[in-house]
Amino acid sequence: MTDDSGPSDTLEQWKAEMQAEHEREITNPDPEERHEIEGVAQINYRVYFEYDAETDSLDRSRTEQVNELEDPELLSCRCGVRGMTPEEAKTHVRAASDSS
Repeated sequence: MTDDSGPSDTLEQWKAEMQAEHEREITNPDPEERHEIEGVAQINYRVYFEYDAETDSLDRSRTEQVNELEDPELLSCRCGVRGMTPEEAKTHVRAASDSS
């Protein structure tokens, strides 16, 4: 028998399997692990430089914060579950609390 599925079908199957595994990790956390939600946020700065002709260098003269700190859209757990929405992260932590 031959497999008639193409690359697109294989990709969709892989995505579905990964999503199912992700959901299992969120709702069935390992009770032996430490669960702590974290995320990475970035604040951008505009950085100004002045040219120093004696040393032929650019020296930072001042900075200006461009945006405010915002919560990241995707969160992770210290136990290794990554890419959770805030709602998924709450589900994960609640499930971890219930299992301990």
